[in-house]
Amino acid sequence: MDLTAGDAVDPAVRNPQEATALRASLKHLRTEPRGWVFTLKFALCAVLTAVGVVVVLQPVLWCRITGVVLIGCMLAHAAELQHETLHNLAYRSRRANTVTGVVLGIPMLISFAAYKAAHMRHHRDLGTPENREFFDYGDQYGGREKSTFGTAVDWTVRFTMAHHYWLFLQNLGRSLLGREFEGESVRVSRRIRRDHFIALAALLALTGISFALGSAVVLWVWLIPLVLVAGPVHALIELPEHFGCEVLDRDPFANTRTIRSNRVLTWFTNGNNYHVEHHLMPNLPLERLPDLHGEVRGRIRYYNRGYLEYFGKLLRK
Repeated sequence: MDLTAGDAVDPAVRNPQEATALRASLKHLRTEPRGWVFTLKFALCAVLTAVGVVVVLQPVLWCRITGVVLIGCMLAHAAELQHETLHNLAYRSRRANTVTGVVLGIPMLISFAAYKAAHMRHHRDLGTPENREFFDYGDQYGGREKSTFGTAVDWTVRFTMAHHYWLFLQNLGRSLLGREFEGESVRVSRRIRRDHFIALAALLALTGISFALGSAVVLWVWLIPLVLVAGPVHALIELPEHFGCEVLDRDPFANTRTIRSNRVLTWFTNGNNYHVEHHLMPNLPLERLPDLHGEVRGRIRYYNRGYLEYFGKLLRK
């Protein structure tokens, strides 16, 4: 499935060796993480979430709907902020990245440790049959031929993120039983258990508050926004990254997509729309990705001018 923009050009770099040489030539773009920038992004997310909580708790239907949408969008945005901490790009301190990343993962039930381990392997293995991603959407990259019914099932699984919630419950059970996680070291397994215990504690605390107040607070401020808004929005953000690309090619210009979007969506996705650039230089602070885009735009095969263009092409396919 080729969803390139109409005037996209074939990449000039077609093998990982050339990509490595290109990275070396772009070293001047590298800068140290600016913690104050990430702190502002984190604070804005927290403030908008708090506004959503205040709105959703008003006993008026339009307030409920508005609050659910706002909270859900901020939960999805938090997952994009968490992605920055996985790469230790939010702060210079590894501990600060970890603590912040764990907190940002709680709303969408994302274990920071499990996500980080899987995500680092994804960067290493993309372009090979061994590539796996933390979020499993079934037909991950759109490479399977299916019946109409099978396609409908695949898209339903993708946009409900049903597999993610089921995996969380499975891993929570493993954590409560003190078991190790297959393919992970003892240390990583311990950290995965920690993340699940924290998420469980948060869920129990909010449930307790709900019972104490005699209201469905936990549903309105967390679970309903999570399932109805955050999950589908997160799936929409992740879909273009590699879907329909040449995922068995090691060349980042062939296996990944970039979407040039407006400033609001670039903020909302935390720069993840510049995904080719991120895979080319994964240790580059995300606010520098637009600068990198200016250097490599002509090499990118899968490129779209905005999410509307991308999803329009997808629907027509």
